[in-house]
Amino acid sequence: MTYVRQFELNVTAMETAFSFTVLRNPWTRMVSGYRDKLSDEVTQGHDIRHLGIKIVKQIRGIDDATLYPTFEEFLRYLVEHNGTANPHFLPQHKILCIPQARYDLIVPLEYSTVMNKDVWTHINTSVNLLGSYDSASDPRLQTSAIRAKEWFSEISQDIIDKLYDIYKVDFAL
Repeated sequence: MTYVRQFELNVTAMETAFSFTVLRNPWTRMVSGYRDKLSDEVTQGHDIRHLGIKIVKQIRGIDDATLYPTFEEFLRYLVEHNGTANPHFLPQHKILCIPQARYDLIVPLEYSTVMNKDVWTHINTSVNLLGSYDSASDPRLQTSAIRAKEWFSEISQDIIDKLYDIYKVDFAL
């Protein structure tokens, strides 16, 4: 088979394949990312300690590896770096190549447990999607969602507005 013919088959397969992605509410994602990667809270993930030290140094002007950034300092850092300070915190639409990539289904992580069946129907399998680490099936009762309501209520409207501008495409997804 020639290269051109193989390429044509791959293009046809990609154009007809069912594609989906799982993404997260940006507010909850910021809280979860902070808790998992930057705070002193013990979670399932692996921290990005070097970034936490960098945030404390930039925001507070203190070079002390024993300090952790506050949630507000983390958000200010995101704003100052337009959401590009670390690949973990990039806007999801950039990671997913939206609008260039085509997705048949976009599943909010907070609802992935509920939406598993929709995906199963399309891909003919019963494998569960990666769901939230939180055991609460109601997304409103998940720890990061609860903390998002609490923590963002203490953040200035100016920072919230700037974060919304950075992640507004993600909110629309």
